Amino acid sequence: MKKAKRIVVGLKIPEHVVELTDLACRMGARGASLLLIHVVELPPATPLDAELPEVEAAAEEMFRTAGRVARRGGMKVSKLLLHARSAGEALLDELKEKEIELAVLGYHHAQTIGDILLGTTARQVARHAPCHVLLSIPPRG
Repeated sequence: MKKAKRIVVGLKIPEHVVELTDLACRMGARGASLLLIHVVELPPATPLDAELPEVEAAAEEMFRTAGRVARRGGMKVSKLLLHARSAGEALLDELKEKEIELAVLGYHHAQTIGDILLGTTARQVARHAPCHVLLSIPPRG
């Protein structure tokens, strides 16, 4: 695989931001465009345009951290905070719309009943992405 020029980094957990962003920088071409995405999954009863200041503040902190790593890696950085019912579907839409070449995502071992019944976001994106997907899977532990 040649070095990607358009990369998405899916950010979910603050502890994985540096690792995922650094991985994306190493896989990308010098000066590549790095789109940092955080998807806030909302239940059906919550309007998609709901204001969630605490959640949005946490996302902004992840964006700041990832942005510092990406700029040190020579990447052009943009960010996108999405509200959606399904993080997987929202990410897939962005990958297609923006013609992304590589998606870098984390995978989390914790299994909820929703993960078992519906599958995880990483699994959904890996199965249906129009681009290469790189999953960072931490050891069980």
